[in-house]
Amino acid sequence: MSEDDLVNRDEKNLNDNPDKKDDSSAKKDSEPKRKSKLRLFIESLGDGIIPKKYRKGVLKYLERASIEGVPYFSYGVATIIIFLMSVILDVLLMTTELFVNASFAIPFLFLLLLPVIFTIISLAIIIMYKLYLEAKIYYKVRQMEEIFPEFLSELALNLKSGQNLDEAIGNSTEKEFGYLGQEMERVYKKVRLGIDIEVAIKEFTESFDSDIINETFDLMVTSWKKGGTTSQLVDRLYENLEMIRYLKKKVVASVTSYRIFLSIVTILIAPAMFALSYHLISLIKSITGTISEVSSNVILPISINAVRVNNSHFMWFSALALIIMSVCTAMIISIIKTGSIKEGYKQVVLFAAGSVISYRICLTIFELFFSMFNI
Repeated sequence: MSEDDLVNRDEKNLNDNPDKKDDSSAKKDSEPKRKSKLRLFIESLGDGIIPKKYRKGVLKYLERASIEGVPYFSYGVATIIIFLMSVILDVLLMTTELFVNASFAIPFLFLLLLPVIFTIISLAIIIMYKLYLEAKIYYKVRQMEEIFPEFLSELALNLKSGQNLDEAIGNSTEKEFGYLGQEMERVYKKVRLGIDIEVAIKEFTESFDSDIINETFDLMVTSWKKGGTTSQLVDRLYENLEMIRYLKKKVVASVTSYRIFLSIVTILIAPAMFALSYHLISLIKSITGTISEVSSNVILPISINAVRVNNSHFMWFSALALIIMSVCTAMIISIIKTGSIKEGYKQVVLFAAGSVISYRICLTIFELFFSMFNI
C-alpha cells in the first residue's frame, strides 16, 4: 500500500469518526483551561488577602516602586507557601518535649497554634517585603536625582522655544532619563486628562522623598503661576545643581583614604586579631593545664588554675563582634560617601560576609602556622 493510500485512509477514518477528532482536540484544550483555572484561583487568593481599606495604599506603594499593577498571582503563591510553612512548623512544634505530656490534646493545640504561626510568619514576610519596596523606592529616587540636572537642561530648552510648562515637560520625557522620564510622562498624561498641572506636579513630589526635586518643582510652579521667566529660573537651577554635584564628588574623593582605612581594618585587621586571640587562648589553656597538673604535687606560692574558656563560645562571640563592627563601618562609609545610611545597605551585607570569611581564613592560616612549631 502506498503512502497516498495510507493518508487517504486516515482522513476517511477521521471523517467517519468525528468524535475521536473532537476528543483529541478537547484533551489539548482542557490543559490550558485547567492551568487558567488554577491561576485564577491563586490570583483570587492573592486578591482576597489584601483588606479593602489598604488597597489604595498598596497600589500607590507599588506605583512608587515602578511596579505596574498588583501581582495578585505572586501574593497567592506566597500565601500558599506561608501556609505550608506554618503547617510544617506546627507539626514540628507538636513533636517537641513541650507537648509530649499533652498527647490527648495535640489535635486541639495544632488547630489553635496554626493561625498564630501563620500570622507571625505573614507579618515577618510583609515587613521584609515592605523593606524591599522601600529600598527600591529609595534607589529610584537616587537615580532620579542623579539625572535631574540633565532633565532641567532639556526642560529649559523647551521653555525657551515658547512651549507651555506642561508641553515642555511632555517633550522632555526621553528614555535616557529612566525613572524620571517615566514619572514626567505620567504627570503629562494626567494634565492631558484634565488635571491641573500644579495638582499633577504636587502628586508627583509628594510621592517621593527628595528635597532637591520637590523644592525645584515648587520654584518652577510658583514662577510659572506668577508669569515669570521660568526658562531662566530653570537654567539657574541647572547650574546650581551641577555645581552641587561637582562639589559632592570632590568631597567624596577627598575622604577616599578614610574609607580605605576603615575597610582594611574591618575586613583584614580585626578578623586577624580575633583569629590570633583564639589560638593564643588555646595556647594559654594548654600551658596552664600542664602547670596545674605539675603543681598538684609541688607547693607553689601562687595557685594556678586552668583557663576555662570555651572555644566555640569564643568563636561565636568573635563572629558576632565582627558582624557588628562591619555594620557600623558600612554605615559610616555610606554617610561619608553619600550622606545617608540607606545608601549603604548593600555594603552592610558585603562587609559582614567579608569579615566573617576573612576570620575563617585567618583561623586556618594561624592553625597551620602554630602547627609548624608543634605548639
